[in-house]
Amino acid sequence: MSQEGPVSQPESTQAVLPLRSAMEARDKAAVVDAFAPDAVFRSPLTTRLAFTGHEQIGALVQVLFEVLEDLRYTDQACDGSTGFLAWRARIEDQQIEGADLLRFGPDGKIREFTVFFRPLPAAALALRLIGSGLVRRKSPARAVVVSGLTRPLEIMTRAGDPIGVRLVRPAL
Repeated sequence: MSQEGPVSQPESTQAVLPLRSAMEARDKAAVVDAFAPDAVFRSPLTTRLAFTGHEQIGALVQVLFEVLEDLRYTDQACDGSTGFLAWRARIEDQQIEGADLLRFGPDGKIREFTVFFRPLPAAALALRLIGSGLVRRKSPARAVVVSGLTRPLEIMTRAGDPIGVRLVRPAL
């Protein structure tokens, strides 16, 4: 005879839920607490930039809260020391969706976090807003430079997206 009851889940699964809840509640302290003190948060836009430790991750989370609107998680999965979160949000007038790859330590804290998102026009807008938001904390002048350097990519992808679709769709 089988007994029905709650199925125990690996410890790391529990770490996904607090991160998800903290992000949805926009609770910066709780988000940072979900990470190990020496965790690495990898940029979705370049391999040359990672945020390490609570201070840098906290600064990034603050900017994310300023840039991403209507953040909602749509799916999650966790198996042992690896977890995934799928999400959707709005950035200015564009929809953006992403997936987060999480690697947990033995204590259940996030040790590595890598973000992936789409579509390209929203990713280019995110690059501009998040990059300039991070830099603005220490140098408003540098924020203007970062925004200026990334604006052409945002404009090109926004304009090129509908044109590319019109060119590719008939070829299918």
